[in-house]
Amino acid sequence: MPFVQTGVVTSDGSITTAPAIVYGVLVAAGGTGGLWQLNDSTDDSGTDLISGFAEASSQTYIDLSQSPVQFSTGIRADLPGSNQILTVFYTS
Repeated sequence: MPFVQTGVVTSDGSITTAPAIVYGVLVAAGGTGGLWQLNDSTDDSGTDLISGFAEASSQTYIDLSQSPVQFSTGIRADLPGSNQILTVFYTS
């Protein structure tokens, strides 16, 4: 596996603005949890390639190392709610 980088967001924002491959996502949620998406774009205009719902007061690791997901434009996080933290493991 190539050198893996991490990007951490707590609100809407870019993980990377270059093409990348995602190998895993760690999702942590506070008291309310909520929906989250990883979008193939730099400005939230692309397609959601990975998404989920974080249960309140939980942590979940999504292991994609056996079937990594290719983002051809960039990785943009969309966190509609608050008190969620996404850590994305990727290569450029």
